[in-house]
Amino acid sequence: MKKSLNRSVITDEIYTLLKEQIINHDIPSGEKINIDQLARDLEVSNIPIREALTRLMAEELVYTVPFKGMYVAQISLQELDEMFEIRKELESLAIRKAVSQIPEDRLVHLEQEMSRWSTSQPVNDNEKMNVIAEMNQSLHGLILDYCDNQSLKGLINMYIDRIQRYSSLFQKGMEQQLLQDEWDEHMLVVRGLVIRDAVIAEEALLKHLQNSHLRTRSFIQ
Repeated sequence: MKKSLNRSVITDEIYTLLKEQIINHDIPSGEKINIDQLARDLEVSNIPIREALTRLMAEELVYTVPFKGMYVAQISLQELDEMFEIRKELESLAIRKAVSQIPEDRLVHLEQEMSRWSTSQPVNDNEKMNVIAEMNQSLHGLILDYCDNQSLKGLINMYIDRIQRYSSLFQKGMEQQLLQDEWDEHMLVVRGLVIRDAVIAEEALLKHLQNSHLRTRSFIQ
């Protein structure tokens, strides 16, 4: 039992590591995954690596070619468009379900966080990326925490992760204006949540996702 538990923990760690490397393009799009080399580098057997890759394949971050091996999924405009189309529908449902359920103190805290970010002056790409990541987690994470549907939450998180693979392509060399645009769009959603108006909150969310889609698309065309 202890051995089984240990392997499960190892598989989780390998899954997290490989997923982060794929999303950040440390393992490039289309690259073949050398399982034997990974096993040597990580000093583990092939079994937890294959188990981790099976999970990543279910998330469509890797794919298999018969008799050739496993590869990191290619990126494409069609996939990006399809993912945003699905995400907008799913997250619209989530915010409608969450708007009346989010506790007042969580909304007050979110407003305080937004105020803090509005006065922050990140000076490099990493700091800017961190601010956007924190804003996304605070707002979108809050909506998903109170949408009262774990399956819906899981699906949206999966698409957020897959879209992040594309977003990371343009977050290097990020202009300050892009950070301001992100803040403005998030703040409109926050205001809709604060007044408990599902229509305003949903419209603001959809506008933000549409703008995010167009921004991301422009960097990979």
